[in-house]
Amino acid sequence: MVAGRYRLLETIGSGAMGIVWKAEDERLQRVIAIKQLVVRPGLDTQQTEEARRRAMREARIAARLQHRNAIAMLDVAEHDGEPCLVMEFLPSRSLSAVLAERGTLPPEEVAAIGSQVAAALAAAHSAGIVHRDVKPGNILLDDKGTVKITDFGISRAIDDGTVTETGMLAGTPAYLAPEVARGQDPSRASDVFSLGAALYHALEGAPPFGLNTNALALLHAVASGRVPPPRNAGRLTDPLMSLLSVDPADRPTMEQAISALTLPTAPLLALPTPASPTPALAADQRTVPARPAPPQRTTALPPVPPPAPARPAAAPAPRPAPQAGAQRGVLVGAALVVVALAAAVVTVILTNSGGETALPPAVTSTVTVPGQPPQQAQPTTTTPSSPPQGSAKVTDWGAAGRRVIEFYGDAPLAQRWAMLGPNAQAVFGGQAQFEQYWGAFAYVASRDANGVSPNADGSVTVPVEVTTKTAGGAEQVRRLRVVVVSLDGQLLIDSDPR
Repeated sequence: MVAGRYRLLETIGSGAMGIVWKAEDERLQRVIAIKQLVVRPGLDTQQTEEARRRAMREARIAARLQHRNAIAMLDVAEHDGEPCLVMEFLPSRSLSAVLAERGTLPPEEVAAIGSQVAAALAAAHSAGIVHRDVKPGNILLDDKGTVKITDFGISRAIDDGTVTETGMLAGTPAYLAPEVARGQDPSRASDVFSLGAALYHALEGAPPFGLNTNALALLHAVASGRVPPPRNAGRLTDPLMSLLSVDPADRPTMEQAISALTLPTAPLLALPTPASPTPALAADQRTVPARPAPPQRTTALPPVPPPAPARPAAAPAPRPAPQAGAQRGVLVGAALVVVALAAAVVTVILTNSGGETALPPAVTSTVTVPGQPPQQAQPTTTTPSSPPQGSAKVTDWGAAGRRVIEFYGDAPLAQRWAMLGPNAQAVFGGQAQFEQYWGAFAYVASRDANGVSPNADGSVTVPVEVTTKTAGGAEQVRRLRVVVVSLDGQLLIDSDPR
């Protein structure tokens, strides 16, 4: 028992920094992970105590970060005199374990992993947190395509590292940035290089400077900064080499790395179910049928010429209603088919007429209600409004995608209201009605803001998958097309966001 509250269940990992346990929070009745940190042996009493205090301090700093692609720090405690980190439990395998099994991964999969890790690190950098030890062993992948990074700042906190001629070096040498190997302090730019080194390993089967067991020889190679060009990166070669620039000033920021690592076809392949058992789901979670989930994404594609739009086809007829009320279901279904066909005809007319505004393709939503089978919602079509006066052309498509992801997240409602343009605000009639609508959801999340396309009026359209869940457990997943405009230097959502 740790801190009289956490019951250890089984060991799920161990390494130089300590032991990781699967545990149960008996107070909240949930499964969590506990990392019991082991302070490096050989320190005197004063150094040992300082290392423990630093571990607790670094853990509290890491707890400030809350991001969907970062393992959440929940608590810090002590067990047998050693600091313990209480963290979110994710049934997963590390990227290191996956590479040990598969050797290398295709560029599209590596890009999907890298963009998710970059999103978490960008949030950490914004909060003033430098990871210092980005490596495959700290990147976790679950069996549905979600990627999370763990162990923020812990390598420095407990003096874990490799002995050099000058003392201790925090981090893992094979993934260090050259300037850190030369003795400089870790920085945001060094995190960028370490991410590039981890992705290089995933593509090439080894990190850029190899895995020499002679730590001093490896550090010498790292300090030189000479990275052999990758052979398997394909379209990822240029973005990857920019992350691995020798001069920190030449590297992109982590925000820029998100867009650089986003490829037009970057699905994260589902991994085999991890060996460790998955914690039991709550009753309302079990009612949601399992489905292959695309990777959780945080950005749109970088500016690349979009393909020519295809002519929209007529929407398919709805499924027959259940036997109870069958006659009414047939009538409703027939009416919906007529409406859908009419919408398709209007779409074709507008598309062929040369007008600047064409109706976007219909989107389909799936509604899952506990205790009932999933129902397929009917396609809906909306017409974008004219952009507000004074709007400018949107040039940063990646930023537009991030704005959409940010809106469909956990930001305060007042902040989300401020992300809307005049046309979108007019949909609700006022902030009170907006907050009443979105306040009814217990959960809102989004992903896959891919395939951004420009509009003739200077705005862009961002496709995004949005998931909402009510307090009663009804979950709805929709694929929306959101118009983003640039107004007074701000990117705003200017179409109906519902």
